[in-house]
Amino acid sequence: MSHQNDPRNAFFHKIPVAVLRLTILAVGALTGQACAQDLNLSATRPTIANSAAIQSAGVLQVETGYDAYPQQIPGAQHTVATSFYYTPLPRLRLDFAWSPFSLEQQQDQTARGIGTIQIGGKVEFKKEDYHRAAPGVALQYEAELPTASDSGIQNYGQQVILLVNHHYGRDGILDVIVNGSLVQANCQSESGCSYGGQQSFALSYHLQKETRLYAEVFGQNNSSSNTPPGTYVFGGFYRQFSDSFGIDGGLRFGVSDHSASIGTTIGVVFGKRLRGGRQPENLPHP
Repeated sequence: MSHQNDPRNAFFHKIPVAVLRLTILAVGALTGQACAQDLNLSATRPTIANSAAIQSAGVLQVETGYDAYPQQIPGAQHTVATSFYYTPLPRLRLDFAWSPFSLEQQQDQTARGIGTIQIGGKVEFKKEDYHRAAPGVALQYEAELPTASDSGIQNYGQQVILLVNHHYGRDGILDVIVNGSLVQANCQSESGCSYGGQQSFALSYHLQKETRLYAEVFGQNNSSSNTPPGTYVFGGFYRQFSDSFGIDGGLRFGVSDHSASIGTTIGVVFGKRLRGGRQPENLPHP
């Protein structure tokens, strides 16, 4: 089916503009009075794999981004996502994620509208120490609730993720990140819950304290993390312009038979201290 004159294409082109406008509003709201040099933001984008670290206690971290897979077999997938992460305790993060817009297109069926929400948290069991061989270890839990405006993008399920990472080399120039998860999805369907998993391996190379380059390989057998099922390789970056603001992006390439052939992700991260003063840290975040 040709999409050349489809008016929905013009709508897709407006999505990054909406993300940019949201970014401008968030900058004004979050960066005005942030305490310098004590937020230690731990961005969850652009890779699927995340480190075991969390931001400083008392800090609110907000991320928003756009993920597009225009060549998924046999359709397309577009998602605008916003996530709020707050740390009431030094090793505990509370999570709330929402999709203001989601589109899933398969052959002649299209579902679009407000997506589901996710609630959960992350516990950092062991902080990473650059001078010891043992890595940082954390456990993350996500519950996805069927609050979407279109039944075609509803989902009811949960995910448990084990996160491990360690920095190597001079001043921790190379970060090795490994994640593995168990996923329960589509529990709202008549056929009942489906089960699967997601595995990811990422390398983060620190060009500077503020700039990181990423390479990743990951696979999943269900649609998680705004990504269609399949196996992918990824290349991207994260640039932190200040203690409270950064941007990220990259490209994903499907390498399995039923994965999307190509996908892109862009995003921004903000931080603001809501309570408390400067918090001592065991390690500086590179």
